[in-house]
Amino acid sequence: MPGDLPRDLRVRQVLAANGLAAIVCRLPENLVCLAGYYPQVGLSFVVYPAAGEPVLICPRPERDLAGNGLIADVRPYETWRLVDPPPLESVGKILAQVVAEKGLVGQPVGFEGSFEAVSPSQMAGEPYVFAQPTRELLGRLIGQSLVDATESLNQIRAVKTAREIDKLRLANEVAGIGLQVFKEQAQPGRTEAQVAAAVEAAIYASVGYKGVRAARAWAQVFSGPNTIEGWYYPVSTNRVIQPRDTVMIEIGTVVDGYWSDLTRTVAAGGRADSRVRELYHLVEHAQRAARLAARPGVTGREADDAARQVFADVDLVDCFQHHTGHGLGFRYHEPIPSVHPASRHVLEVGHVHSIEPGLYAPEFGGVRIEDNVVILEGGAEMLSSRDFGLE
Repeated sequence: MPGDLPRDLRVRQVLAANGLAAIVCRLPENLVCLAGYYPQVGLSFVVYPAAGEPVLICPRPERDLAGNGLIADVRPYETWRLVDPPPLESVGKILAQVVAEKGLVGQPVGFEGSFEAVSPSQMAGEPYVFAQPTRELLGRLIGQSLVDATESLNQIRAVKTAREIDKLRLANEVAGIGLQVFKEQAQPGRTEAQVAAAVEAAIYASVGYKGVRAARAWAQVFSGPNTIEGWYYPVSTNRVIQPRDTVMIEIGTVVDGYWSDLTRTVAAGGRADSRVRELYHLVEHAQRAARLAARPGVTGREADDAARQVFADVDLVDCFQHHTGHGLGFRYHEPIPSVHPASRHVLEVGHVHSIEPGLYAPEFGGVRIEDNVVILEGGAEMLSSRDFGLE
């Protein structure tokens, strides 16, 4: 079963294995993982010791939201009124108390030192990150024993718990609402941007569905000749979709801090030509081959090979120009596991990754199908659903 260790035990196991007395995080994706809490703004911190109870620090208006997560000790602070100190000053006072309580002065404490790709808080328009002011604050409080714990965090995040798998199922279900709108809207006469906007609006409007508190999506829709470089995630344009165009959507969806990453390809306003249908079925076959190959103990390279071989058998492998899959869950793209020709990652129960084979060439455009799976004892189980095909 995914999550054979509760999140708390898994965190402490990795901290102990890497010789860390604690880890301090502020990135929303790591708060979702460590605290089960998706910050509204991104000015919250978690101190997770190897021994003792973790502490969550958050703005007072987020106190109730934070309290519904995994950490019992939540310490709020006031901010942004004229009478309040700057946020980092207030955080620093609470952090000083926590560091003293947990005996962390001079101890090896991990921080988010090498996160160059980050997922946003609920206020996606202005993400906050772990930068020099935060590092200097921790240095004053803890000393020179701060350790870049990015790899430890990647290890912690790589295996999802049963609770997190349920959250990811819901994220995929909400994304499916947007995909249905894509299928309806990807019609001749509409622009790529109009279709993308309708999809994003449908997902934003899903707030309240099955208790969802926050839902956003980033939809990229491309059609006709724009699908030739669909592997590069081209932005949606004002191009008007033409009859029988191939139309592709790449959509990243975040639901209460948990991410899905899906792609669908459809034919606009009628039946696709026979060559596109043939390619679509090949992509389906390649995806199925990778899914059947993905199981505990198999390397990411072996799962990638299974998809790539389908295209090699028909002399189209050169048209498959990217990886077969990547990790995801707390962010749109996560590094573990990689399903790639050079991957040495060994798939484990609880790993979550995409399976996204595609074919791209000037003579036929682009076709890709992307779904998300979780690795269980018996193999890869779909987290997303395929409610429609090419036509």
